[in-house]
Amino acid sequence: MEHLARAPAPRFRMYCLTAEGMYFKITVTLRASRVEKWIRAVKRDFLDATPIKFVGLDYEFTNPREGNQRAVILQLLVATENLIFQICWADEVPQVLEDF
Repeated sequence: MEHLARAPAPRFRMYCLTAEGMYFKITVTLRASRVEKWIRAVKRDFLDATPIKFVGLDYEFTNPREGNQRAVILQLLVATENLIFQICWADEVPQVLEDF
């Protein structure tokens, strides 16, 4: 039987979504360097200039019935910027994220 080579999953994707007149930029990644870049950008563009800071947070975990439960996806939302960090497959968790 011949094994077909599969293309590796992309480490970063960006999507733009317009819904009900609102524009969202969605960054999907499993690279720590992209997470650091995203955090620096939203701090500079949105959070540093505002007296009240608001960050949306969502996360998904693995099924606890299948063994050790751990975080799979971490999602952050600031204004129109969304980050979906596939933390389970990430190369590392950056210190910038922990500080954020």
